[in-house]
Amino acid sequence: MDTGDNSPPEQQEPFWGSAQAPESTTPKQSEPQTAPAPQGQIMGNLAQQPQTHFSATVNNPAQSAYIGSSPSITSGYDMTEKKAGMNWKQFAIGFFAPIVVLMFLTVVSDLENGDWDERWDEVHKMEMITMSSDNGTFTHTFGDEVTENGRFEVNWCYSMGTYEGYDYYCNERFSNGDVIIEIVERKNGGSEVAVGEYTGLNHTIWLTTDSHNSNEIEFELEFIDRALEDELNYSSGGDMVDTFFCLMPLAGIVAVVISFARGNKSLGYGLLTAASIPIILGGSFLILLLIFGF
Repeated sequence: MDTGDNSPPEQQEPFWGSAQAPESTTPKQSEPQTAPAPQGQIMGNLAQQPQTHFSATVNNPAQSAYIGSSPSITSGYDMTEKKAGMNWKQFAIGFFAPIVVLMFLTVVSDLENGDWDERWDEVHKMEMITMSSDNGTFTHTFGDEVTENGRFEVNWCYSMGTYEGYDYYCNERFSNGDVIIEIVERKNGGSEVAVGEYTGLNHTIWLTTDSHNSNEIEFELEFIDRALEDELNYSSGGDMVDTFFCLMPLAGIVAVVISFARGNKSLGYGLLTAASIPIILGGSFLILLLIFGF
């Protein structure tokens, strides 16, 4: 049978070699069979259904337990916030900062005021007097060497000792714009009544009493040169430390509120501790005064 192939016989293929196998023919086992690559459209469909996949996982008890153990899922819900401890560095800053500021202002105040003005020693002077009486009226007039022609005036006075349960002290009273130094008689544990005055015009102190039978009363008086005191206060420009003490409670309250509002609790506790020291010392002094002073 003529195949229509005119090539030499050794170059001609047999008929069965040139024929193509049908598509249903099983491939040889020596050739590996490769699976088709996953289609992008299928993966896109899966990616578009996260809620369906998550819901199915949650409904499965085994899968839910697995997901619940995953730190990436439960870290925002199951882990509790760890309570922070005391920050001792902030506490130390809050405790020592007011002390350092106070010491700094004290040094600055001393530098501004300069050396101690010796005239401050001339502002005050103390006098001890003894007044005698046979009828209950006690009188004493100070000489010019004490008052220096009105330069000094009485600042305070107090009787030295108790006289049958009574003592005496000076009290300032204002009348028609003038300052009147009155002598007050006080009964221990009882009432008080004005029994005399100090008259600045003639530099005389007097009092009248029939509360006891004492013929002598001793007084200690402090005289002050107010004009010189005002001059020295003006020349020094005021006391910065005293001004700071006036503003220190307000500044402390503001600092404590800001510290706690910003979450710096350790700093706030340090400020509160520093502020409580003067209160504790003052309370202790008051208690000691009540115990041993009376």
